[in-house]
Amino acid sequence: MGNWEIGKLGNWEIGKLGNWEIIMMLHKYYNRTSTNIILMLLFSLKSTSIQANDIASPALSILQLTPIDHIIAYLIAGFSLGIIVYNCVIFCCTHETIYLRFSAALFGFIIGIGQHNMLWHITVWPQAFVITLLDTLNMILFIAFSKHFLVLFVDFKRSHPLITRIMDIYTILGVILIISTLLFSSSALQVIKDILITSAALTCIITAPNWYNTIKHLRSFVYTIMLFCLTQVYFHLHTFITDSRVDSLSAQNVVFFSGALLFMSFSLLITNRLNNDRKQRDSAQNTAIYNLQKYQTLYENALEGLFTVRYDGRILATNPALKNLLNLPSDLHTLDNPAPFLHNYFAQPQSVWSTVMQQLEQKKIIQTTDVQGQGNTWYSLSLRKVSTDTRMILEGSLTDITQRKQQELQLAYLASHDPLTNLYNRTEFENYLQDAISSQSAHILLFIDLDQFKVINDTCGHAAGDECLRQITAVFKLHISSHDMLARLGGDEFGIILWNQSPEQGMESAERLRQALEANHFQWLLRLFKTTISIGLIAINKTIDCGAQALSLADAACYEAKDAGRNRIVINDPNKHTTLYRHNQMDMVATLTQALRDQHLILFQQLITPLNTSSTEPPYSEVLIRLQTEHGLLNPGAFLPAAQRYNMLSQIDRWVFNKTCQWLSEGDNLHNTGMVNVNLSPQTLSDPTFMTFINQNLASYRIPAQKICFEITEYSALNNFTRVLHHIYTLRDLGFSFALDDFGSGFASFDHVRRLPVDIIKIDGQFIRNINQDINNKTMVSAITDIAHNLGKKVIAEWVEDAATLETLCQLGVDFGQGYFLGMPKPLYDYHPVAIPTDYVRQSRGAIKLLQA
Repeated sequence: MGNWEIGKLGNWEIGKLGNWEIIMMLHKYYNRTSTNIILMLLFSLKSTSIQANDIASPALSILQLTPIDHIIAYLIAGFSLGIIVYNCVIFCCTHETIYLRFSAALFGFIIGIGQHNMLWHITVWPQAFVITLLDTLNMILFIAFSKHFLVLFVDFKRSHPLITRIMDIYTILGVILIISTLLFSSSALQVIKDILITSAALTCIITAPNWYNTIKHLRSFVYTIMLFCLTQVYFHLHTFITDSRVDSLSAQNVVFFSGALLFMSFSLLITNRLNNDRKQRDSAQNTAIYNLQKYQTLYENALEGLFTVRYDGRILATNPALKNLLNLPSDLHTLDNPAPFLHNYFAQPQSVWSTVMQQLEQKKIIQTTDVQGQGNTWYSLSLRKVSTDTRMILEGSLTDITQRKQQELQLAYLASHDPLTNLYNRTEFENYLQDAISSQSAHILLFIDLDQFKVINDTCGHAAGDECLRQITAVFKLHISSHDMLARLGGDEFGIILWNQSPEQGMESAERLRQALEANHFQWLLRLFKTTISIGLIAINKTIDCGAQALSLADAACYEAKDAGRNRIVINDPNKHTTLYRHNQMDMVATLTQALRDQHLILFQQLITPLNTSSTEPPYSEVLIRLQTEHGLLNPGAFLPAAQRYNMLSQIDRWVFNKTCQWLSEGDNLHNTGMVNVNLSPQTLSDPTFMTFINQNLASYRIPAQKICFEITEYSALNNFTRVLHHIYTLRDLGFSFALDDFGSGFASFDHVRRLPVDIIKIDGQFIRNINQDINNKTMVSAITDIAHNLGKKVIAEWVEDAATLETLCQLGVDFGQGYFLGMPKPLYDYHPVAIPTDYVRQSRGAIKLLQA
């Protein structure tokens, strides 16, 4: 039927029709517009007004709305419109798009109310067309709002990627549906719209529990969404099932009311968020104020001077510390006195500031640099660029480091000077000497040693010795020129480099120094000492390769002067015998050092045979040392003097004792050996750490002390007699024996034999070799033997080289004999000559030549 046919039906005729019949009739006439569909997504409420919009204008009399329904709808629309205005104002203030999206979605909600009450009265489009467009547009607006709203509180896209993609699909489908509706009208599009909105509502209901766990702090908002979806479901089912029109309209008002609650809930969330933002801003502002006050306090109370200056160095602001440091006025900026420049307080203002600015251009920041202030003050300057809205300024700090700088200068001075005499030290002297050698000019090097300086120290103390050194330094300074180099090399040794002098001129200068010191007398309290010097002189020329060589040659010449009687000058002559001897000794020191490192020292043993008894005890022997060279083995006489002169005997003694203990601990050597004699030097006997070394070796190799007898000479025993005697008693308490070696060759005092706690006397070989030809030797050996026996000591005769000597010794009652006739020295280990390195051979030649000579 047409419009007029529907219009002809009276109220009573319509009343006879059920709700389903009326709807089917309208559906047939108006090409199947959508029935009530659940508009889950907040703002698709237009579908809830489906009764009003599905009925054509001529059928208004069928579905009349009550005044109460209109009032409720207008109240909800007005309230929502107020919320829209409120959120638009917030958007203008905050520029956050979430408020604009919320206003758009809420506007769609108002359109839904208008669609139910009055919008369809003024439209000229078919109502089905309007319903489809508005319902789909509201769904799109709601989805866009929901996504941005949830992202506002949590990272919803990352937490729920699948739900986000489903929302995007609904949006795309909605856009396609709107475009299709505008292009052509079809009842199928209305069905698609109904299905799409229903699916969106169901998706919301199904997925709500999942994203509710993510945004628990939005639970009230989730509850209102669920309520709105449930009312939509209720309204949709009630429209199709019940025949009561009024009840359907009431259910529709419930839907509007739930929508209003939904938007009110969101408004509360927005309000809470604004309050939280305000509280955070207040908290941040309070924190900033607190930090500013704290930093201001630190700035005002900082110990280092803090400043802000312009690019040209003019001071803009300072803290009190900088004002005190630079003595600045309290008010920097006045009309009469503009603020000063920072660099004006430096020793070299322009150059320093120019250097600083160049560094800033390269590094952008200067961590620290030392600058000298006015007078003797020093500052540590830190600086960095700071860009402002209007200009470029510099900020930095200035710290007084005067005391530290003075300490650094003092340390630098001490690093190159002797603190006692204020002369250059050995290190600086060697640097200067190397420069003199590199200059390729003729210079003179003097190596000076004070004669008998030890007497002053021993008799008057080190304070007197120090004062003597200061006075001698003053004498030296009076007799050298300003361009000469004077240094204290150590102890009582001095070095002088006479610049641009020939050997003749150098000899004259050295003689003036010697005479000046000889004429000088040092007085300490009531004692008067004569000061003399021994000088070694060498010419610095092309033959000198390095400073070490020059000092070595000058040192050798100085020692030659001391050996020649002191208080004299000796010029180094490479061809002189004494010079060669000194050089050979120095070469030998290097040879011994390398031999100790490379194990080129060889141990031998020589039997000590009992003469008057047929003893069955294990063999008794003495350990001997040899030095391995390219020409064979060197005897101790070739290298021990150099070792003694340069204090290497202690190292050799330790090496011998360690190797002897090691040999005794191997195999059956300990069981098959009666006792082993080991030589000790004076240096070793005076070494306080030697006792610890002995105990460590005995413990490591488990050697009983009774197996070792230490041989000492008269000289070593009498040198530092008290300490040596203490060590001898200590070692005897451990079980060691002692033998007095080379008796008769030194002081030959029988009182020494009585005072020294030794067990054996070894008669020097010079009395044994010609004992049958020299009656005095025989008498001496007889006397030594008798006295030794009376003191309870054994006697060993050295250098037994024939049978006649052996028979005489037996007649005189000598207990033991040692010599080539009784047994040749044999190596402790199998000895195999080895190849010697070239540099080792070169160092050994001097000692070999000395041995051959």
